[in-house]
Amino acid sequence: MKTRTTGPRFLDLRDDEGDLEKAGVAILPLPYERTSSYVQGSFRGPAAVLEASSQLEEYDEELGVEIYRSCKGIATLEPMQFLTETVPEAIDRIREAVLGLLDMGKFVVCLGGEHTSSLGPLRAFHDRYGDDLSVLQLDAHRDLRDSYLGDPYSHASVMARALEFIPSLVQVGIRSHSQEEVRFDQAENVKTYYAQTIKTGKMPDWEERVLGDLSEEVYITIDSDFFDPSIIPSVGTPEPGGFSWYETIGFLRRLCTEKTVVGCDVCEFTPIEGLHHPDFTLARLIYKLIGYVWMKR
Repeated sequence: MKTRTTGPRFLDLRDDEGDLEKAGVAILPLPYERTSSYVQGSFRGPAAVLEASSQLEEYDEELGVEIYRSCKGIATLEPMQFLTETVPEAIDRIREAVLGLLDMGKFVVCLGGEHTSSLGPLRAFHDRYGDDLSVLQLDAHRDLRDSYLGDPYSHASVMARALEFIPSLVQVGIRSHSQEEVRFDQAENVKTYYAQTIKTGKMPDWEERVLGDLSEEVYITIDSDFFDPSIIPSVGTPEPGGFSWYETIGFLRRLCTEKTVVGCDVCEFTPIEGLHHPDFTLARLIYKLIGYVWMKR
């Protein structure tokens, strides 16, 4: 595993500011894509977000700090490559890479790729934290089909595979799923919060309920289609009625204050040529989330 990238780096940080040995945060690009079923191109997502991050202000007006200095630097690793290996082999290689970074004491942010790439870090964090870990999925879709188009490792099945080993899953922002996935409404280890219920004001205490369903240690997996398409239109399977910027970062700040967020991934971003605001928005989301995590440390 290379410890620095020859490609774009988060914030375009210099070697001394993005040195893996010193940095508290490691960005691991995972340009994995094999099962996209609508708009393709999520393998280009990590590079686009990293490119856009060079335009971020290093100072955060909300937190009043240069976030990268607070965490002693943000290192960007060389993107992993996925060629002829099987899906389980790719997932295990990602798992090993993430475990190596955790052994170094890093806060790991993975940049997918399609959502299947999240199984690697999910396995690594479960290896590290065991059944004390909760997984928070911010997503428009439940991704709980046992298989999709005959593939059990489809992006539409990623959380079904995750539930084979994670103890607890909390889903927020859901606004589209299959009849098959309704069976999880009665599952004790899955809690689902629908966007329609939240966005129409039928559950004004949704944040408290979500936090109550999570354990102390939380891993966050963020599908870019969690956001409304007016904010992030560049996704593989867009759905209307998603979340806005301020309600999202407000919730994430509260989450990071009241729980211990141990790692995260952002996936399913499919860049659109010539349209740059979604790339920048996701880069800022990641920088904000890092800041919120460090605010508690």
